[in-house]
Amino acid sequence: MNKVRFGVVGLGNMGSSHARWCAKDGRGDFRLGAVCDVVAEKAAAFGSELNVPHFTDALAMMDSGLIDAVILAAPHYWHAPHAVYAAKRGLHVLCEKPLESRVGPARAMIAACRRHKVALGVVLHHRTRPIMRKMKQLVDAAAIGEVFRAQLICSNWFRTQAYYDSGAWRGTWDGEGGGVLINQAPHHLDLFQWIAGMPRRIVGLLGTRAHRIEVEDSANFLLDYDGGKVGYIYATTAEEPGYEQFMVSGDKGTLVCESGKLRLGKLKIPVRKHIMTSKVASAGRAEQQTTWTDVPFVDRKHGHLYVIRNFAAHVLRGVPLYAPGSEAVNELELSNAMYLAGFEGRTVELPVDAGEIDRLIRRLERQRSTGKGGGLRAAADRLMRKVMAG
Repeated sequence: MNKVRFGVVGLGNMGSSHARWCAKDGRGDFRLGAVCDVVAEKAAAFGSELNVPHFTDALAMMDSGLIDAVILAAPHYWHAPHAVYAAKRGLHVLCEKPLESRVGPARAMIAACRRHKVALGVVLHHRTRPIMRKMKQLVDAAAIGEVFRAQLICSNWFRTQAYYDSGAWRGTWDGEGGGVLINQAPHHLDLFQWIAGMPRRIVGLLGTRAHRIEVEDSANFLLDYDGGKVGYIYATTAEEPGYEQFMVSGDKGTLVCESGKLRLGKLKIPVRKHIMTSKVASAGRAEQQTTWTDVPFVDRKHGHLYVIRNFAAHVLRGVPLYAPGSEAVNELELSNAMYLAGFEGRTVELPVDAGEIDRLIRRLERQRSTGKGGGLRAAADRLMRKVMAG
């Protein structure tokens, strides 16, 4: 192929944008081939607007021969069966975050795409942010030495009750599979593990402090990496004013991403050396010095469209993906571990046991579901079993 023909599954908030981007900003590598939504009127309207065939059945669109790749933007539980079906038909898969709501189906997606030799990318577009790419570059280059602490505060995901009321599946266990950790925070969870690495175990707290929803709107977690390295993550959709701070501290200094700026505090003497060699009993303040500088970076354009362009370039020319599925599953490992730790009040080891998180979600459905979610999880699981067997 010389141009990737995308089919978009789900024409809600994000899917509609993906469809329009593919139709209007191909830049030579891609175009829109078809659209699909279970709401017939919506599918027809977008098909007419964008001058492409429309479908109400995602599997029928994948069987049509009109597309080379799918962009999955339906509710999270549908990602796995649609991805596996696409892979079996040789279609490449670009999936909205998260891969799924549970690690088991997400792992099945990765395995299917690998088995059928198709690409699996995830729209974790915060990886395209120049400030975050610069931060990762510095940590990987050991600019702050051995990392021993990482802290992330992401309260800049404020959502009103009207937001949750705008879609029946939002804020439900049987429709969405979680709250802030599964819908908004995946971007920051991904940045955290991408830059600071994956922990060994997790403990923490979950709560719903402001919204009328079944799921959590606030999360606090402590992450243990062994060897004295620790992490802390706070995420919420129920706090104003919003705030984003990502701090990584190491033996030679500290990096702080805050308010759109990246600052590096460089130590005169590495911590481990200073601790063991200083002869000053009063903490050695006269010996140690920290030099703070603003780290320059080129603030290029970034966002969802750049992930689509990158994915098409990967399919056509092998350009490395911003967020391949094999890496994107890590943020889901974190959120699933946090659900188990928060709702069961225990320390959770990683990787997550797929059976444990599935049983927890089912139990939360029974205990808390109001029926708003429409049973999407059960319906998607039935389709997944059928697709895996077919």
